[in-house]
Amino acid sequence: MAVVMGMSVTSCMNGDDNTQVNDLPVLGKVKDSFLGLTFTSLDGFTFKSKNTVEGTTNFMTGDFIVATCSYDTEVDIDYTTNTINATIGSTEKISDNAVYSTTKAEDEGEHPFYVSDRGVISITDLTPAMIDNYNLLVPIQYFAFEKIASHTFFMVYYSDENELKGKTDLKLFLRHTSTEEKAKETYRAFSYRVFDIRSAIEAYKNANEGRYPSNITIVSEANSSNNDVPKTTTTTPVTYTFRE
Repeated sequence: MAVVMGMSVTSCMNGDDNTQVNDLPVLGKVKDSFLGLTFTSLDGFTFKSKNTVEGTTNFMTGDFIVATCSYDTEVDIDYTTNTINATIGSTEKISDNAVYSTTKAEDEGEHPFYVSDRGVISITDLTPAMIDNYNLLVPIQYFAFEKIASHTFFMVYYSDENELKGKTDLKLFLRHTSTEEKAKETYRAFSYRVFDIRSAIEAYKNANEGRYPSNITIVSEANSSNNDVPKTTTTTPVTYTFRE
């Protein structure tokens, strides 16, 4: 997959002669968080924490996270094992975001169940990508106030056979809700989110005699200028290739 962020172990250094990397955000998958945090970056480096990392008690093996990492490229990297011993600062779990099945009639009806009360600014400044066969990484810009954790993102797909059968693309709808006061949500926030879309892929396969989609199309609801529930949408295509 394409490099997203924090994947180059020599990036973000302070000049050509400075081998220190400071607070580099790295996307990865948790291997262990019991006696210290160990995770694998999306390009295959194993990061091991030198320090005790706060806020990892809810991390499980297989969770996707973003972690800020500091290390010396001359001292802390073992290229024979692709291991980096790093001081890890802030961490955030970005997986376990819900993916729901519904019907088009229900979703477009008078009282749909899976609705947004917020839009997003963009999901295209950094390209969404498939991490593996089933996990979709989506970078999201949105308006917030001060409680980032109060913003929830989830995906919806239509299970109707006529919405899946014979289509080349699998369509996913990104939804956004928040408990913050809308009028105060004036600054731009940014988050990565990983969605396990296995159920949507399987529904597509079942409707198409075992065939996989050629693309994933993400439909996001755009922020409106008057802060109402968003009515307009934008679409972002992601190429999908199943890897045996």
